Amino acid sequence: MATNVLFSYLFTCRYDFLYLNIKHRLAATTLKKHYPPINLGAPGEEISSKDLHAITQRFKHLNQYRLQSVQNFLQPRQQIFLNLLPLLFHRNHPLLPGFISTDTPCGIPDYSPNKTTILAAKQFSKSYRYTRKALRNYAIEAIFLMGSVGSIAFSKTSDMDIWLCHTDHLSSTEINELQQKAHALEKWAQSLNLEVHFFLMNSEQFRRGENTPISTESSGQTQHYLLLEEFYRTAIYLAGKAPAWWIVPPHQEDNYSGYVDHLLSNRFISKLDVIDFGGLEAVPAEEFISATLWHIYKSLSSPYKSLLKLFLMECYASEYPQPQWVSRSLKKTIYQGEFDIDRLDPYLLIYEKVEEYLHLVASQRRLALSRQCFYLKIMGDSPRSLDPQARSLRENYLQEIARQWRWPEDLLPNFSRHRYWDIHKATEEHAVIRDQLKQCLRMIVRFAGQHVEEDYRDNQDLRLIGRKLHAYLEHKPGKIEIITTRGNVQKKEDELSLIEIDQEHAEPLWHLYCGYVGNPKKENAKPVKEAESLLELLCWIALNGLYQNRVKIHLHSINLNIGPTETQLILDQLLRFFSSHKKSDGEMLEAYHHANQFLASLLFLNLGEALPEAREEGQIIMSERSDPLSYGENRACFVQRIERISLSSWGEVSLARFHDIEGFFHCLTEVFNQSTPPVTSDSLDVICYTPLRAKSIVLRIKVLFNQLIKFFGNQNSNWRYIVPAKSGYYLFTHNAQHLTYRKLATNDLLLRELSATQQQFSPIFFDQHVLSNTFIPFLYAHIAANTIQIFFHATEKYVAIYIIDEKAALFTRQHSDSKPEQVLVDYLVFLQTLIDQTKIAHATKIRIYEIQKNSAGVPSCHAVKIKPQESFMALNIRITTSPTAEPDSPPTIACNERKYSSASADDVFYSTKEHILRFRHGHETYPYHINEIDVSAELLGVEELVQAHSIHYLQYKQKIENRIAASGKN
Repeated sequence: MATNVLFSYLFTCRYDFLYLNIKHRLAATTLKKHYPPINLGAPGEEISSKDLHAITQRFKHLNQYRLQSVQNFLQPRQQIFLNLLPLLFHRNHPLLPGFISTDTPCGIPDYSPNKTTILAAKQFSKSYRYTRKALRNYAIEAIFLMGSVGSIAFSKTSDMDIWLCHTDHLSSTEINELQQKAHALEKWAQSLNLEVHFFLMNSEQFRRGENTPISTESSGQTQHYLLLEEFYRTAIYLAGKAPAWWIVPPHQEDNYSGYVDHLLSNRFISKLDVIDFGGLEAVPAEEFISATLWHIYKSLSSPYKSLLKLFLMECYASEYPQPQWVSRSLKKTIYQGEFDIDRLDPYLLIYEKVEEYLHLVASQRRLALSRQCFYLKIMGDSPRSLDPQARSLRENYLQEIARQWRWPEDLLPNFSRHRYWDIHKATEEHAVIRDQLKQCLRMIVRFAGQHVEEDYRDNQDLRLIGRKLHAYLEHKPGKIEIITTRGNVQKKEDELSLIEIDQEHAEPLWHLYCGYVGNPKKENAKPVKEAESLLELLCWIALNGLYQNRVKIHLHSINLNIGPTETQLILDQLLRFFSSHKKSDGEMLEAYHHANQFLASLLFLNLGEALPEAREEGQIIMSERSDPLSYGENRACFVQRIERISLSSWGEVSLARFHDIEGFFHCLTEVFNQSTPPVTSDSLDVICYTPLRAKSIVLRIKVLFNQLIKFFGNQNSNWRYIVPAKSGYYLFTHNAQHLTYRKLATNDLLLRELSATQQQFSPIFFDQHVLSNTFIPFLYAHIAANTIQIFFHATEKYVAIYIIDEKAALFTRQHSDSKPEQVLVDYLVFLQTLIDQTKIAHATKIRIYEIQKNSAGVPSCHAVKIKPQESFMALNIRITTSPTAEPDSPPTIACNERKYSSASADDVFYSTKEHILRFRHGHETYPYHINEIDVSAELLGVEELVQAHSIHYLQYKQKIENRIAASGKN
């Protein structure tokens, strides 16, 4: 039984399919309609109910024809989708597609399925029977197809936008369940090889301008009225209430709302019979701007699909404030009654209006482009988009159009050669399209200046779409151009030639040629593309679809040591990089809300270059110092040339070139600062072409980049990171939320940096080989916030002191002829006094550690406790200055109760020294220690005393102690 039902249904579909094909062939003679004109009166004049019914039926007949045209194009199994669609939203049946629950909102007023629909339903449930039920409430007001689906431009690759109009009283839960059902039906359509998009809408909200449903061809809220105008000229009525727009006569369009109110209040119509989306009597100028910018943006990926609509927007803008809508022309023709249904095709109506406009403004170049767009929209941009029969019918259709509009005789043959386009033709067309897009952009900017308030020109939508256009149309150094016509290249090359051309008094240029080219000058070959580097050409090839596995690469270089095999490998790597980081169109649109940042970057190191440092007299240099950034005794850097490919959140691909270690670090900081947060290891990939050392170089760079992420991934990071490079060092820090670096050429400069004052706690990480012959990296590994750490290492000759203060500044000093306990007590008392006097934070702790080394020279440290003995405290030395004293004025030094001051600093220091020596048995000359400092901010090197931390006082203490020791005679 089920088999017979299915066979019967498919036979019926096949019969309908053949019938419609025959009908399409006879369209020129059978689709002319002859009706008497209908003249609906204005409010207060005579309005016939019979005429209202008649005009509604005319529109329904037009919609039935359009629906049959769609079904004619679909395969029998795809036709089931449209046949069943109204029934699926009229009743909830568990065995039919899209079923969610029996409580899902359903019911369409004035709908009853026909025999074809019932037969289609029986495929899913052989016992299915439809019984008519009286429903109190209908949740679904109407269902419409919209867009190109009902036009001559519909093809196998076209999608279907469906407006599912629900009543105003549905709860959020019911709307959510209805949306689930729509998603389920989208998936079912996908299984039939149909791309379907449902847009739930509430006509009441839509009329108020709320929750505008978007289509795949619009940008939603930015195009409320223009989307509605497109709906009125393209919509295919499937079921439910008829649009109120049908029964508003053309001469009353400017009084749309008043006319509909008149019909309702006088009971010519009922709200139960019509669905009202609103009129077009007051379209704001802002929408023309938004729509134009949107179509310019769409033209960047599908130029021929969008340019015709772009020209239409320009045409409407030229007629503002009273644009002559295409939808109104359609309505006027229906009301007049004499028309050919094929002549009411939505795309033909657009083309005719654009053709008239471009004739009027005498723009022949743009007129030719509009004709080409119309041709490609109908015939498709691929031979596979139409079957032979459909192609033949459409060719005949276009010949009739060409005859009527007096196109040049060679125009259609030239257009038909589109399927043979190569990259030369695509790049030529891209240049034409780009110029037209820029011209449209200039036009809409002028329009904005004439008709739009200044505050709107700065609104969010305009800024958003403006960013999209800026990203694609702007030319800037290093940006790889993505041609708008790349998808139209049907003839792919089997061979490509990449040749480096030497130039007199200038850098060499790289040329790309199609096919094999040995000598460009002799062969008079024309390059497809010129670039400053090989990698720039390879990116262009990969992005614009020229590379495929079977392509043979011919390469001739003057300066690079690289062959065709490596070139193909690079192309493979580029394709993987672009495909792995490509974003969907929805994500791309969202990205324009934010600043343009790198999504990912790919580094090519030393491409085509040999490193002279890698070998010496034919032998590979080996060294225990294996850091590729500072290798061996000569501190060679193996990173010589860096080329970075970056893909941005706005879809831009850029190439930047850098040289040597400075350029390399500049490259890394740019990647870090310009990447979309959070920066991860996936933000950067590295490929190196240095023989024998590639793996170690790549590993080193990845480790370095991961360290940068570790220390500076937090925007408020206070870390300092020191990296050896060549014979010096580079210090990375985070300033104003940006990663920066600077060079420290020598050990002395590095030590000076470590002892520099800090604004906040700033820990340090030392990369390998940095001060590796000192204790310093080891000590900083034990660093702690809010803590002053005193490390000491005692030998027979001296006591070495390392103090890391509460902000991670380093103070170092060697004390000869001293005992560790004496030195440590001195520093402990001095620092504790600073804490007690709140010169530094009261919560600061002091910790003391002894440094030791084992037999292998590996350092360790352990905490020690020091108790100040009374003998060590017998002499208290205090330095003070007057707050109003000049910077060069000598300080006052107090030794216990005795004060020394003088007009001469030397006298003060010498007198203090003599006084101290009296306290020492035998006048020993071991170091002099100051216990307390109370001086001005200026003497400490800060603007205010609150800015000072321990390092300021320690350095001043050392300065004064050195002056005392050096004064007079020892």
